[in-house]
Amino acid sequence: MSAQSIRVDAAASVSRILEAARRVFAAGDGSGTLDRIAKEAGVGIATLYRHFPNRESLARAVYDQIFIREVQPLFDEFERTDAPRGALLDLAERLLAVLDRERGLTRSLGNVAEATRELMSRNSEVISRAVARAQLSGNLRPDIDSSDIPNLMTMVAAGFGSISTGPARRRYLSLLLDSLNPAQARPIPKA
Repeated sequence: MSAQSIRVDAAASVSRILEAARRVFAAGDGSGTLDRIAKEAGVGIATLYRHFPNRESLARAVYDQIFIREVQPLFDEFERTDAPRGALLDLAERLLAVLDRERGLTRSLGNVAEATRELMSRNSEVISRAVARAQLSGNLRPDIDSSDIPNLMTMVAAGFGSISTGPARRRYLSLLLDSLNPAQARPIPKA
C-alpha cells in the first residue's frame, strides 16, 4: 500500500468519524461514547484515538467543521460591509442557532467560549480590515480594536444560550451590538 493511499484512507476515516460523532452528539441522549462513535463510523476504537485522543478533541473537530460550513460564510458579508452592526447581528444569531441545535456537542466541548474564541480568531485579518473600513466610514466607534470582535462573539456564545430563540434574543443581541455605535460613545478603558 502506498503512502498516498494510506493518507487517503486516513482522511476517509477521519471524515467518517466526524460525521458519526456529529450524529451521536446530536442525539444528545448521553450514550455518545467514543466506542459508539467508532462503531457508527465503521472504524476501530484505536483508529478513533489515533486521530482524536479524547472526547473533547473530537467535539472540537466537529464544532470546527460545523463552524466552517455554517458560520464562516457570514464573515464574507462582514468583510464586504462598511456598516458591520447588521452583519455582526446575523453572525451572532447564526452562532447561537448552531449552539442551540448542537447542545449534545456543546456538552462535550469542555469550554464552549474558548472553542468559539479560537474559531473566531481565525478570521482576524478579515475582522481587522472590516473594522478599519467601518471606522473610516464613521460606522464603528474608533476605540474598538479588531480583537474585540472575537471576544464579543465569545461573550455572546457564553451568555446568550439562556435566552430563548426568537424576537427576545434578537432584541438583546441588538442591544449589545449598539455598544459598537460611534454616536454618543464614551471612551472605553484599555484592556
